[in-house]
Amino acid sequence: GTVTSPTLAARIRALLEKYPEARWHRYEPVNRDNAFEGSRMAFGEYVNTTYRFDRADVILALDADFLFGDPGALRYARDFADKRRVLDGNTEMSRLYAVESTPSLTGSMADNRLRLRPSQVEGFARALAQALGIEADGEAVSGVPAEWLSAVVSDLQGARGRSLVVAGDGQPPVVHALAHAINAALGNAGQTVIYTDPVEADPVNHMQSLAELVNDMNAGQVDCLLILEQNPVYSAPADLQFAEAMSKVRRRIHLGLYADETAALCHWHIPAAHYLEAWGDVRAFDGTASVIQPL
Repeated sequence: GTVTSPTLAARIRALLEKYPEARWHRYEPVNRDNAFEGSRMAFGEYVNTTYRFDRADVILALDADFLFGDPGALRYARDFADKRRVLDGNTEMSRLYAVESTPSLTGSMADNRLRLRPSQVEGFARALAQALGIEADGEAVSGVPAEWLSAVVSDLQGARGRSLVVAGDGQPPVVHALAHAINAALGNAGQTVIYTDPVEADPVNHMQSLAELVNDMNAGQVDCLLILEQNPVYSAPADLQFAEAMSKVRRRIHLGLYADETAALCHWHIPAAHYLEAWGDVRAFDGTASVIQPL
């Protein structure tokens, strides 16, 4: 799975140095492949994106439930709420536009919400980019009220450096790349959008990494497989036939909290300590490192 522990990442790297023929694969069924691939389309490398909702006067959420489902949602919810308070003579508050299909917590808080199918969000992002003078090839979405799009464009342009466009993890990489381009054109980079090195240790494309592992197992190139607190026999895409490929590995070891489907097909199952019952360390969504103390 994804590793955000500096200590665990260091131990894995030390293991790879000692065993140069070993390979480190990562896979989680709910991952951030789209966001990372979108950042690579925009910048040529994986980057971590964090948002400053406490600085944003106009926000556009492209199928992004940043108040509930995204990394940092708790921090974002507080910052967003602070910008909506009308206290001590302050009569200004941020404005939120949401484009989504399924009602979400973020959409329920929006001042203006536009219902679109998930497949139409990319077309909307292209139309918005084109309206802001950004070269965005491809077909813009149809069926969007002209006054809705013009209002969003006007608001975003009127809040240059104080606006924010957020793309949801469920959207394809191109939507994330368009969001980066729009934020750059609006002068938001370094203001309401912060780019850093990835929080994850050596991030990879999870689906690609898992497919490479399956290919190696089918080719008989894996002598020993160690699985750390994941259940790919259950969660891997069915067309990869992970269980069948794993059966070709001579030694299979599983470390996990549960005797699950993957553990049942391994020669060894090692009980793991729950993270709340063990010492450890971890990086938060913004890269802040913290120590985990057992309860």
